[in-house]
Amino acid sequence: MKKASVYLEEDEEEYGDEKEWSAEIKRSVVEFVLRKFGILSSSDLSKALSWKVREVNQVLKYLESTGRVKHAKLGRNSVWSPAEERYLSPMYY
Repeated sequence: MKKASVYLEEDEEEYGDEKEWSAEIKRSVVEFVLRKFGILSSSDLSKALSWKVREVNQVLKYLESTGRVKHAKLGRNSVWSPAEERYLSPMYY
């Protein structure tokens, strides 16, 4: 019993509060989806993850500031891609 409480204390110290922990999970999920499927818009991501577009945009802007994703403007639309591109550059029509 005492060992379990020690592990819980270590986890709390590592992740801080619950909001930081859930935010890190959201960042990891969005980054994984972009790596798996390539170039996507924020509306596509919100539909796939069943999140609000505003939530997705907040996560994407954070990931862009850390250098983990890239942002490109296509006409009036914006698309996002992983920073480590396995894919070619986006095609402009």
